Amino acid sequence: MANSTGRMSLTTFFLLSCTSMAAAFSPSTYTTQSRHVTASTALKVESSSSPPSPFSLVGPSQDLLTLFNDQVTKEFSASQFYLSASIWFDSCDWEGMASYMLAESEEERGHALQFIEFANKRNIPIKLQGLDVPTSTWESPEDVWREILELERANTSSLLKVAEAANQCQDYAVLAFLNPFHMEQVNAESTISTIIAKVADENKTPGLLRQLDHELGLEAGQEAGIN
Repeated sequence: MANSTGRMSLTTFFLLSCTSMAAAFSPSTYTTQSRHVTASTALKVESSSSPPSPFSLVGPSQDLLTLFNDQVTKEFSASQFYLSASIWFDSCDWEGMASYMLAESEEERGHALQFIEFANKRNIPIKLQGLDVPTSTWESPEDVWREILELERANTSSLLKVAEAANQCQDYAVLAFLNPFHMEQVNAESTISTIIAKVADENKTPGLLRQLDHELGLEAGQEAGIN
């Protein structure tokens, strides 16, 4: 009886083992496992084929994209303002200041085009916006220069906001691109402040404004020659 029971147990074990092995190597099981392995491999390949951007660790934020677009508009607006100031100075026979303003207008437009060129290289979407009509009449040359100083200060603040947004999303390419513009703003505000001081001294030193007009005309001519 014991031997019979042993033989039955051995037979049962053998049958169960064969059944398990057949299930393990069945086509359905192999296909399911293959799909799992293939999917895992594909996921790894897909991940490795999308390396981080060499310009930004996390990509430009929506805030940065908006501010970058706004800066293009501000540069074009500044160009329009300088052009309007040039027209007014020319109508008042301040030819030197008119030439200086015209050169600045072209420079600001050049800045806008630099932003657009950089955006195209980085695939940053640019949508041109409408420009406000600039001031066209002033009471005196000093009024023009003071308004221009406010314009440059506003532009400085705008550029700093773009830089802050780029810093937050670690877009180092944008930060590097902006550096020359920051230095230009430092020089621009310093130059205009000096001009305003000279213009304000006209009442104390008659003829100083005409001398300044002549000097600015020469400066504009020299810059045009260099460019």
